[in-house]
Amino acid sequence: MLDKIKKLAEGHKHQIAEWRHEFHANPELSFQEFETTKRIKKYLEQMGFTNVRVGTGGIETGVVADLDTQKDGPCIALRADIDALPMQEVGTPPYRSRNDGVMHACGHDSHIAMLLGAAYVLKTMESELPGKVRFIFQPSEESPHKSGARAMIQDGVLDGVDAISGLHIWSSLPAGVVGYKAGPFMASADEWECTVWGKGGHGAVPHLAFDPIVAASAMVGALQTIVSREIDPLEAVVITCAHIESGTTFNIIPDKAFMQGTVRTFNQEVRATIPERMERIIKGISEAMRCKSEFTYKHVLPPTVNDKEFTEKAADVARALLGADKVKEVVPTMGAEDMSLYLERVPGTFMFLGTYNESKGTVNPQHHPEYDVDDDVLPFGSALLASIAWSFLNKQM
Repeated sequence: MLDKIKKLAEGHKHQIAEWRHEFHANPELSFQEFETTKRIKKYLEQMGFTNVRVGTGGIETGVVADLDTQKDGPCIALRADIDALPMQEVGTPPYRSRNDGVMHACGHDSHIAMLLGAAYVLKTMESELPGKVRFIFQPSEESPHKSGARAMIQDGVLDGVDAISGLHIWSSLPAGVVGYKAGPFMASADEWECTVWGKGGHGAVPHLAFDPIVAASAMVGALQTIVSREIDPLEAVVITCAHIESGTTFNIIPDKAFMQGTVRTFNQEVRATIPERMERIIKGISEAMRCKSEFTYKHVLPPTVNDKEFTEKAADVARALLGADKVKEVVPTMGAEDMSLYLERVPGTFMFLGTYNESKGTVNPQHHPEYDVDDDVLPFGSALLASIAWSFLNKQM
């Protein structure tokens, strides 16, 4: 059966690539994917889907479609994200972005196309499916504070769903190689902010001021001791200060400094301890340097944790479909994804599909202004998603 799925996907190769090019040329930002939504709905209805719903959180973006065979079987969801990034494309493909300042630089155009391809394959095989497949085209993955996954879950997208799977194009893996990892796969993503108030003055007489820049600088270094001296070295934690803003000119000590950053980890128990540890250090340094501070910490996204049994079986499906040499266990990444919110609620897996190909020039990382993908890998993604769905419904995984 997997051979049939693979042939159906490969036979639709040019259409899948055309879909990708169309979405790449017409990118839209988070929760602004109105035309993207209309196109997805149109293509699903052209395939024969009749139960196609539009809208997420009261906004007319995002699409959910069910392939309901009316048979007494389980339901598996397949998910793709559909939003683009606020950046200018500088590459010159014929399908270059037509929307200035907006670009599909993270592969979401590929995710849409691959899931449409999987929908085509499974719709073609509808009579052979003993259960239901739900296709989720999710808005707003790139805006974690306004997570499309969270909004869709609140709208009931996981109601009746027994498992879920997703696939992310990955620029550092060789083209056509599937990367998987059971357990923690991608990190949590939290955000912190700190404002330090001191006493301004002249740079020539610093003893008359309480310098918030010096205090903030000490905090940046001291916060790293949480990772190096307070956390088990076998645990992966990142505390990054990515934004510092203070002062107006070269010889005036300001009265305020602002810092902002992110925290990443795979361990929820460790994650829960970080805010108190950071606040303790920030407060101590503030008092020691005669300043005042305000610290805020926002839990944004949990880690993406793949169900162990489901993931191992999905990797077996990938090997049977593509060959053992095309499936690789990979190390987790400190990048984050709101796929994590689905996987908190139902078992499933999130996998990578490589597109790195020097001969085709698809070598730039995600979020690069010349990012592009190897179209030849897209049918593999469609076939893999469809094969996981078919295998799950037929209790072969």
